[in-house]
Amino acid sequence: MVGYDPKADDRNISNLEVAVAGSVSGLVTRVLISPLDVIKIRFQLQIERLSRSDPNAKYHGILQAGRQILQEEGPTAFWKGHIPAQLLSIGYGAVQFLSFEVLTELVHRASVRDARDFSVHFLCGGLSACVATLAVHPVDVLRTRFAAQGEPRVYKTLRDAVVTMYRTEGPLVFYKGLNPTLIAIFPYAGFQFSIYSSLKRAYEWALPAEGKKNGNFKNLLCGSGAGVISKTLTYPLDLFKKRLQVGGFEQARASFGQVRSYKGLLDCAGQMLREEGPQGCFKGLSPSLLKAALSTGLVFFCPTPVKSCCGWTVMGDPGKEEYKIQCFDAETQQLLKTALKDPGAVDLEKVANVIVDHSLQDSVFSKEAGRMCHAIIQAESKQAGQSVFRRGLLNRLQQEYQTREQLRARSLQGWVCYVTFICNIFDYLRVNNMPMMALVNPVYDCLFRLAQPDSLSKEEEVDCLVLQLHRVGEQLEKMNGQRMDELFVLIRDGFLLPAGLSSLAQLLLLEIIEFRAAGWKTTPAAHKYYYSEVSA
Repeated sequence: MVGYDPKADDRNISNLEVAVAGSVSGLVTRVLISPLDVIKIRFQLQIERLSRSDPNAKYHGILQAGRQILQEEGPTAFWKGHIPAQLLSIGYGAVQFLSFEVLTELVHRASVRDARDFSVHFLCGGLSACVATLAVHPVDVLRTRFAAQGEPRVYKTLRDAVVTMYRTEGPLVFYKGLNPTLIAIFPYAGFQFSIYSSLKRAYEWALPAEGKKNGNFKNLLCGSGAGVISKTLTYPLDLFKKRLQVGGFEQARASFGQVRSYKGLLDCAGQMLREEGPQGCFKGLSPSLLKAALSTGLVFFCPTPVKSCCGWTVMGDPGKEEYKIQCFDAETQQLLKTALKDPGAVDLEKVANVIVDHSLQDSVFSKEAGRMCHAIIQAESKQAGQSVFRRGLLNRLQQEYQTREQLRARSLQGWVCYVTFICNIFDYLRVNNMPMMALVNPVYDCLFRLAQPDSLSKEEEVDCLVLQLHRVGEQLEKMNGQRMDELFVLIRDGFLLPAGLSSLAQLLLLEIIEFRAAGWKTTPAAHKYYYSEVSA
């Protein structure tokens, strides 16, 4: 997932993890696309037409340019400026992905818009790119200067470039080309994120079965498409930026052909239109589109494998869901992975006990264990047409249900984890596409216990009650509306308790009362009010 999704199952991914994923994806991408980037910059800075018919043109095609650079400057020329380019990619990727995640979450929490809307992704994508650009633009200027210089080199090292540029051109040299960059980057990144989101939805609509599998291929394909479309729509501004960034650097460009000086963005655009025509504003488009397809595809593709490599998630079945089982020892991880892939090869009753035992201890795992149980049940049914795992799971749930008061007295955290787990199971397990009737009353009984006065005095239990009603309340009411009415009588009475209820607990209870009254939906005004109050 890219951006905040309130319905996603992996919301425990931290901002640091998002930033690291963005950085690593930028690093990997930069290594692979650097040769195309060098060719693109050379094309953009060439005044002469990119055509064999122009005898003064140094470059006229991607393959020809590649051969000539190789002959004249050697293979390392394709990675000129690679160190500043890597700093650019790592810094830009981290800031952009983190900013996008934070901005989309803020929209979700503080406005009436769905955080997954095209318009939200466009706006937040554009703003996050502007923030990232301001943070790393000096490195972008350095990268362009290194890629643009021929032989002999004007700048020998990164330090030499910084010192020379500062001494000869002043501190503002590091922000040359910033205006067209910001003007271009907002729509470019906005289109990139929003088109990526739209293409993913179109892919899942056109290929519903494939949409749930091959997630990495889908990310790569949709990311590439988003990159090509976005770059095409905003390309001239990228070219203007490059021309401005090499201003004052003309001596290093003399061997490449004609050079020009520009006073600013409008002067640059005007001179190019007069001297090179409208087609001149699209010089270097071909390598740029290839670069955009590769870089954007890889950027959106990389964060998912990066998270797995860092140990944040472990794949259950390749191409399907991810399950956070890194908290188990190696032997148990292997047991669970085998149960997901080949359930007939393991003791499924043991697997059920392992999942239940850990769910009672780990609040994070208990929130998503239902997804894993559902996958194992499906795999077993498909492989052998049996239900050993489901039977073992329900038996353990029944045992824990019968001793729930003892569990609560022994460990409040264990009790909260059990309620979270059983509600999670109720949410995922289906019979003929309906929730399991056998779980309806046990789930109700657990929620009724959370609504008792002694439980309402504890914020952990109030929080659990409200979260689970958000998750399964509507389903439960459809199965037994009378019990839901009785439960909310208890909740309303609890809200009016004269003492023992914290202000946060009162706020949560009031929110869930209004949530149900609005048809199990949060009105825009309520959403804004409650989130802002809880955050405060």
